[in-house]
Amino acid sequence: MDKNMLINDIVYEMSPNLTKEQIDRLKITMFVKMQNCEVSEMQCLPAVQAHDNDWIIHRFRIDGIAKGIGGSTINQYIIAVRRLFRETGRHYSQITGQDITDYLAVRQYRDKICANYKATLKRYFSAFFGWAFRKHHITNDIMADVDVMKSVVKKKDCLSEDEVESIRESEMTLKERAIFELMVSTGLRVGEVALLKVSDIDFVHRRVSVYGEKTRQYRTAMLTVKAARAIRRYLDARQQESEDLFISDRKPYGRMNNPAIEKVAKRIARRAGITRLGATVHVYRKTFVTTLYRKTKNILMVSKLAGHANTDTTVKYYLIDDLDDMQHIYNIANA
Repeated sequence: MDKNMLINDIVYEMSPNLTKEQIDRLKITMFVKMQNCEVSEMQCLPAVQAHDNDWIIHRFRIDGIAKGIGGSTINQYIIAVRRLFRETGRHYSQITGQDITDYLAVRQYRDKICANYKATLKRYFSAFFGWAFRKHHITNDIMADVDVMKSVVKKKDCLSEDEVESIRESEMTLKERAIFELMVSTGLRVGEVALLKVSDIDFVHRRVSVYGEKTRQYRTAMLTVKAARAIRRYLDARQQESEDLFISDRKPYGRMNNPAIEKVAKRIARRAGITRLGATVHVYRKTFVTTLYRKTKNILMVSKLAGHANTDTTVKYYLIDDLDDMQHIYNIANA
């Protein structure tokens, strides 16, 4: 075990008890304090260390958490990699790019997986084996031998302006209205909504401090007047004291989790008679991005408010093939 592995092991063991900022501070402090130290592993004869597939997966999890990757994201990678190992019967040090190519072909033929999911699996494997190669757990960059796989980028459905107003005019509880106005005002991801604290809301400037679910960085979102008022009414009427912004209606009145917020998002849309699409939180996010871009044409501002790493993500996954926007521009050009 080298110094980096030791530090990551300690960070992994401490992660359930520390915040993301505390984990980062711990890791940096250990690197600084151990900068001039050498770490060697004590060995007792006979020195036999079995590095099996479970070991490499555990190492991947530890390094991923130490790096700040979300636990749900790591789990997606690990589930895919475990199945790969199980179905190929290969040890991680023996698997080849051809093995992965054959495995993906079998999954596509036997399990009828779509091209997009096939490309997603390849992305998971690239993350795992790319890490293993960089960390010298394997000797070859095996993913270089796997062909590029094209995926089809589908246009994400969003709510129309009329549908948004239909929801707004329908009957909602104070909490439902606060969540709705927050979603269409900020376009937050479901995990970002769940993590919000009351102290994150600046009612004076109508701003929200958001901890990015994917970027692992804080950003600022903006609130409309309607959103700020809806959140304030909900908090004023709430009898339970909690630092969490949205809490459950039953004891022990804990923070609402992702599934609970998704249920609210879908329920308020169905109540307003919207059945053509499943109104997930991401649909409201898409609605926010699309609406703001159509009004401002400022892709950089929209990208930053959406919490995207760059504008390419905004264009590729949120504005691609926006027929309504193209029709609007076309009509103006040909008026």
